[in-house]
Amino acid sequence: MSLTREMFINFKYYDDNILTKSVTTLYLIALSILCYGHALDGTFVFDDRVAIVENLAVTQSPTNYTAIFYNDFWGTPLANNNSHKSYRPLTTLMFHYEYNFGWNMKRLNLGLHILNTVLLWRMLVRLEFGSYRRKLSLLTASLFAVHPVHVEAVSGIVSRADLMFALIYLISMIITVNYYNSRYLCSLTVLLLSAVGVLFKETSVCIPLACIALEYTRRQWFKLTAIQQGKRLLNARSIIYIICMILLITWRFWLNNFETPNFHQGDNPVAHADSLKTRILSQNYLYAKNIYILLDPSQLSFDWAFECIPLVKNVWDIRLLAVLTLYMFVFYAVTNRRENFLITFSLGLCVIPYLPAAGIFLQVGFVIAERVLYVPSMGFSFCVAIGYLKLLTVTQLRTLKNTFKISLAMVMIFHILRCRQRAAEWLVEETLFTSALSVCRNNAKVHYNIARLAQNDAKNYSKAFYHYHEAIRLYPRYEAALMNLGNLYRENGNLNAAEKYLQKAIKIAPNFATAWMNLGIVQATARHQEKALVSYQTALFYRPNYANVFYNMGNMYVEGKQYDKALRFWKQAVLLKPQLAKAYQNILTALDALSRFEEALNVSEEALKLHRNNSGILLVRANVLGKLTRYEEAETLYKLIIAKEPFNYLCHTNLGVLYHRWNKLPLAIVQYRRAISSDPRKAITAKENLSKLISKLSNTGDN
Repeated sequence: MSLTREMFINFKYYDDNILTKSVTTLYLIALSILCYGHALDGTFVFDDRVAIVENLAVTQSPTNYTAIFYNDFWGTPLANNNSHKSYRPLTTLMFHYEYNFGWNMKRLNLGLHILNTVLLWRMLVRLEFGSYRRKLSLLTASLFAVHPVHVEAVSGIVSRADLMFALIYLISMIITVNYYNSRYLCSLTVLLLSAVGVLFKETSVCIPLACIALEYTRRQWFKLTAIQQGKRLLNARSIIYIICMILLITWRFWLNNFETPNFHQGDNPVAHADSLKTRILSQNYLYAKNIYILLDPSQLSFDWAFECIPLVKNVWDIRLLAVLTLYMFVFYAVTNRRENFLITFSLGLCVIPYLPAAGIFLQVGFVIAERVLYVPSMGFSFCVAIGYLKLLTVTQLRTLKNTFKISLAMVMIFHILRCRQRAAEWLVEETLFTSALSVCRNNAKVHYNIARLAQNDAKNYSKAFYHYHEAIRLYPRYEAALMNLGNLYRENGNLNAAEKYLQKAIKIAPNFATAWMNLGIVQATARHQEKALVSYQTALFYRPNYANVFYNMGNMYVEGKQYDKALRFWKQAVLLKPQLAKAYQNILTALDALSRFEEALNVSEEALKLHRNNSGILLVRANVLGKLTRYEEAETLYKLIIAKEPFNYLCHTNLGVLYHRWNKLPLAIVQYRRAISSDPRKAITAKENLSKLISKLSNTGDN
């Protein structure tokens, strides 16, 4: 009797005893923790910053349900032309509560991965696979638990959407297995879960189709003739599932106003290929490349865009052999489905959840996304487990069987070690970005992100210059890299070079509002106020409610001592973007300089509601309180800042000034000296005040 026939003897439900369930569950939990338990801290990296840290719908408190349910996943209104149209409000809501309660988001991701692993095992073990049921289900879940391609889904916080899709997908499958005969309960629950799942991630629209495929397998309709199979498939439940799936898809398109997102050419070169032939050949090669990544996860990257995977432009490209091999395998599995239907079932588990991201029905904003492989890899793990058990079944030599077992153990160990290594790379952006160089050295986005990090965080300007130029060399029309390179030249005082690169960015993308704004900053720095004003106004033409433009216009006017205009633009900036703390700081500094102290206190109270314990805002508030002779309150705020930032020379200086006014001269001396030791180069005021104070004390004979 063949392995497949034996596995499908008497489809019925199977319940393990409690001890077996407990031990197996603990084993799967241990595997997952072994892979990820060491890398649960770290910072927000890559897309986490945009979807969480910079997303006002996530960070704002109290909860802004309007923003959560009317914006896309990245914080842009769905109606906006710049929106990615990825509508995942329940995922955003999860992020909001976790962020505001200070929970560790990666730990929840790991918890979901563990839960998905256990549910996958329980789903498969509930299908009676003959004497192989336990081995097949456990081996599949074990391979799934430790596969390194899942690191992005577990360690990348924004991949919560994929984890939630997997959870709802598996629950729907288990309900289909356990309660199929409860017609209304099963159908309504699956459809409700699908609708809820779509609010976590769009790919949940495929859940009803997956449940139909599962029932086709569970009831062994594949053994019937084609006509009989068609009749069984066209039952009332399947028809309702398909209709509801179409309605869900239509609703999602309706939310997007039946518009598709405008993705950058570099994000998905395949979708923007010049010819239909190139698009078809390249897209099919990507399917084979995804399988290869699952087979060999030693080469993983946070991004596969631009020239990371060159387009396939003709049928003689050697890479098409991989595509041919893939389709030959699929053809063999489908044509021999009656004898080896488990393989076909595994293909269904791979293909169905991947369909929304396959680029067939809708353009996607990526070439390859490892997190998208999270659910399809369940089918891949199942297929590998079938192959392994088949080898053990047909092999008679004990030595060869032992070799296969040792090989499996080595694969598991390699996967665990690779998971641990990759999870550690996802802790901080520097290691995440640099790790991609060995995989996609020709990916301009990799160089761009390394340069951005070197510029903004590490202040390693030579490294930033190199990688920006490299990104532009690889993709000369990379407007974001051109803009950032211009900004880098501005930071280094080369205004001519800065303007040159910003003009190049604008020439490539005339509606690039951020580039227009940065050009305005360069022109304002060069004292070309009229040109700067034109650039700022152009930026606002393309992006009318761009808070950062108003902020920089305020900065331009304050340089000309036009405080009223500056205040008006800064207030407009915080009205549009309350999280813009620097605008609040500038408003307070201007009010302080204008001696409008009571207004400054009122504005600072409002600002601190949004920016709790922001040092810049607290510092100006403390300065104002000191000028109003409310010394105790000012002292409390200064000390609060120093407790967080012990080497804040400016705070030490201002606290010294406060003590000086308060006539606590020994304390003033202590603070001036601390300011000087904190930053001897910048603490000029502290040096002057200390010198005057010591001279005064010497003249009066006071020690």
